[in-house]
Amino acid sequence: MLAAGLLAGIGLSLMVFQYQFRHLEAYVAGHLYGLVTPVLAASQAPIIWFGLGTARAYGLEITPDCSSALLIVPLCGLGILLMIPRRLPVGRVAKALSVSAVVLVTGNLLRIGVIAAAVYVGGLGTGYQVGHLVLGSLVSMVCIVISLTLLTAIVASRDGLRLTAVLRPWHRRNPS
Repeated sequence: MLAAGLLAGIGLSLMVFQYQFRHLEAYVAGHLYGLVTPVLAASQAPIIWFGLGTARAYGLEITPDCSSALLIVPLCGLGILLMIPRRLPVGRVAKALSVSAVVLVTGNLLRIGVIAAAVYVGGLGTGYQVGHLVLGSLVSMVCIVISLTLLTAIVASRDGLRLTAVLRPWHRRNPS
């Protein structure tokens, strides 16, 4: 019950503090993409500015419907449901949810980069539309599938599915 309450608290916190979470995502993305291109995360808003100091500068705002919090909140609800009826080990569910959440957040950061690259190549009109609606959505869908597959594999395994077993399916498990 404590773990289910903690998950409910995390989900509720992400909904209540979604603006701060989006700002944190912009901050992380700004520092990540700042390694390869001029980028600045806005200090008071969830906006990432690309190409500063050039005529082609633009900003991408992380809106509530484009935040990884939108994906993590239902994941918390799923975790609660997994723990209640089947009484799965809390550690295994926590591991599965953690791995899933990391994949979703990483995917959202990758999605931001894909949209930025599309804008760089195709401009603010066509580039943004293709980046956001097509390529960004494709990245999100692939990451959601990977996230849910890993969650299912970890929850359904006997030992919480070691990472080596995922990376090398031919890996033989030690029977001891």
